[in-house]
Amino acid sequence: MRQRIFALILASLLLLPCLCACAETSQDDPKTTNNETQIEEDPFADVSYGGREFWIYTSVNVAATAMGNSNFMIEGTEEADSSDIVASAVYKRNLDTEELLDVNLEYVHSDLPYAAVADDIKKFVSSGTDEFDLIINDLFPLAGLSTSGYFVNTLDPEYKFDFDQNYWYSDYMTGVSFIEGYQFLLAGDYFADIIRSAHCLIYNKELYEDKYGNPDELYDVVLNYEWTHAKMLEIIADNYVDLNGNAKMDEEDRYGYGISEIWGSSIPLIASGGTNYMTRDENGYPIITINNERTYTLTESIYNLMYSEGTFAFTEAKLLDAFINDKALIVGYQRLGSLENMRHMEHDAGIIPYPMLLESDKQYNTSSHDTTEVGVILTTAIQDMDFISTVLEVLNRETAKTVMPQYYETALKVKYTDDPQAGAMIDIIHDNFRNVFELAYDYAIGTPIYSVVYGTIANKSYSVASKLAKSQKTCQKKVDKLIRECEEAFINN
Repeated sequence: MRQRIFALILASLLLLPCLCACAETSQDDPKTTNNETQIEEDPFADVSYGGREFWIYTSVNVAATAMGNSNFMIEGTEEADSSDIVASAVYKRNLDTEELLDVNLEYVHSDLPYAAVADDIKKFVSSGTDEFDLIINDLFPLAGLSTSGYFVNTLDPEYKFDFDQNYWYSDYMTGVSFIEGYQFLLAGDYFADIIRSAHCLIYNKELYEDKYGNPDELYDVVLNYEWTHAKMLEIIADNYVDLNGNAKMDEEDRYGYGISEIWGSSIPLIASGGTNYMTRDENGYPIITINNERTYTLTESIYNLMYSEGTFAFTEAKLLDAFINDKALIVGYQRLGSLENMRHMEHDAGIIPYPMLLESDKQYNTSSHDTTEVGVILTTAIQDMDFISTVLEVLNRETAKTVMPQYYETALKVKYTDDPQAGAMIDIIHDNFRNVFELAYDYAIGTPIYSVVYGTIANKSYSVASKLAKSQKTCQKKVDKLIRECEEAFINN
């Protein structure tokens, strides 16, 4: 399988595919050019649906970290502001798709918290509604339903998806497939929340220069594969300043690392550190392997980062403002989409990936959040798969041609940051999505990460080994049950 991760990246235009193919898989090369996506004879040139409506049930609830929702890159606006290059590109993409296929894109908004998404989907399927051609919503609730017969298996050869195209994130979709050969979650350039949700660390370059001299030094540390948990802890601990002199750690002081609550802030550290969460057997079935020495080491290391004297937990509402106002050298719990909110920061900001656990890893790992918005097709719409697959092919293709060059190369790398070296760091973040399976299925199989890894950190306890041994056995039983459920729903029918 081509190693690509999102589509438009690396040197040319960058297409970002796959956030990850599970923990061990490297990403697809996201690079593509207009010539690669434009062929001499458009295979869709003679397709016309006579003004048929394509209905998208799209999430509009506000994402964490004040990042905002990604629906503006799905639905766009009726008349794009010509001064906003991304809005204009989205408007053009939608219009070009409608005109090429003679369809009308229509939207119904879903403003639900992630905990309510699964029940909403179940309601649609149980009632037999075929109103929606595409559902866009949060990763982990959709993944949790994927083995139960609610979604179309998009790898069925009868359907006309062309997942060999760069605009699909093949490794990402494979990584979030519960059983190999059965793909229910859709990821590609069209699903823009994937790139916007890419976790990253942002640091205050002026504070770094005041302390260490060269404000770009961290970039060299990253490029030399020296950016590890140990290095990050060293910097964090070295940058606490009791600004108000009251001998108490409070919001008025300056910290090495500003975070929000422990769980959300731990997610990217867990994914980037790599727990060796699972492997697959000869049939492509998942085998849970989280009970290992690396997970023990990673849990202790995250504990040290979270409870360093140089770390302070601000409320989520105050976190980004605290960083902008020089209260933290490094801010966590941010995503690439957060850069959209930092254009008016007084001091320059640097962007870097989350660190490796060990210097010997020689590989950075990026996660998107577990609430990253992906796509699914309800089984109630299965009679319309020729129509649905055609529209989705064109939407992804046109996004690769029109939207991603403007968003990834121009907006992220130029408009949202004044740092000329930030582009190389964004490429590293964007090119190295991995460990998506654990973010997608942790809740469905018994929460070994949330209950044990995070639970150990939150409870300020290092006794993780015995808990993981017990949890691994329990979770494997849940996995085996889900495998049987999936076989009954799809494979044996």
